[in-house]
Amino acid sequence: MLTFLYTLFPIAFGCHVGQILLNEIAPRPHNSGHYTIEACHTSQYENHLRAILGLPLGSTAMKVQASGMLNILGAGDKTYEACDLAYGIPGTTTHLYGKKECKAGRKMGHITVVGDSMQEVHDRLLPMVMAMDPKDESPFNLDPMVSIVMGSDSDLKVMEDAAKILTKMGVPFELSLVSAHRTPERMYHFGRMADKRGIKVIIAGAGGAAHLPGMVAALTPLPVIGVPVRGSTLDGVDSLHSIVQMPRGVPVATVAINNSTNAALLAVRMLGSFIPSFLDRMEKYQVQMEQEVQAKIATLDQVGWQKYEYIKH
Repeated sequence: MLTFLYTLFPIAFGCHVGQILLNEIAPRPHNSGHYTIEACHTSQYENHLRAILGLPLGSTAMKVQASGMLNILGAGDKTYEACDLAYGIPGTTTHLYGKKECKAGRKMGHITVVGDSMQEVHDRLLPMVMAMDPKDESPFNLDPMVSIVMGSDSDLKVMEDAAKILTKMGVPFELSLVSAHRTPERMYHFGRMADKRGIKVIIAGAGGAAHLPGMVAALTPLPVIGVPVRGSTLDGVDSLHSIVQMPRGVPVATVAINNSTNAALLAVRMLGSFIPSFLDRMEKYQVQMEQEVQAKIATLDQVGWQKYEYIKH
C-alpha cells in the first residue's frame, strides 16, 4: 500500500498486477503525519509535494520540544467539547475534517498540542481528555527526566525530600537503589544508559565513602548532583569531602549534607535552562518562600519576640 498526500487530500491506492485500485479520497490529513504540521520544520505533507515535484526535501526535525495529538471521536453532543476547551489552552491547534455524519466513535478531527516538555503537553492535554472521558486520569505515561539514586534504602529518609520537590514542581522522575560497592554492574549499566533513556539530570545520594555520585559522573555525560548523607561516625563530613573532592574532568555538583531539597531545586533550574515552564515554576517557588518569610516578619512584629517562639510555622 502506498500513500500520496496532496495538500489535504490523501489518495491511497494499491498496485496489483499492473492495476491501480483507488482506495480512498478524503479531505483530511493522514493520521501518521498529524503532528508534523505544527511540530516540525517541514510537515510530512509538504515533503510529499516536494518529492513529487523534484524539490529538495525539508528538515523533518522538530521545531518544538514536545508534541502530542488527541483524536476527536464521535460522541453525540459531547463530540466537540474538547475543541471548545482547546481554544483557551496555549499551544493547541484544532483540525476538523468537515464530515457530515457524526457516528459514535467516528473520527471527526484531531487536536495537536505542542509544549516545552512532555510534562507541559500532558498538562495541556489532560483537561481535554477529561472532557471526552472523565474516567481517563492521564493521557499518557511520562518518561522520567530526573533520576534519583542512593546507595542504600537507609538513605531514603534523606532523599525523599528531593522526590517531594520534584513532585511539587511537576518534574517526572524515577527513584531507585544503586550501590557503587554492592551492585557495581548495575551502577555501570545505569551510568552508561541514563542519557539514552532520556534522563537529563542525576541526583545521587551516598554516605560514608560516598563513591556513588563520583562513579556515576565518570560513566555518564549528564550533570550529576551529589547529596552527602550524614552517617553515624563523622556526621556526614566524610561523605561531603568524598563527593566534593572529585578530580579534574569529572565534575559533581555537591550540595550540603542531607540537603536533597537543594539537589532537586538545582535539577529544576538545570531543566529550566531549556524548558521555560520549569523556570516559571522556580520563580513561583521563590516568590512563595519570600511570602512565607514576610508572614513570619508580620507575626513577629505583632506578638513580639517573647511569645513568637511558641508559635508554630
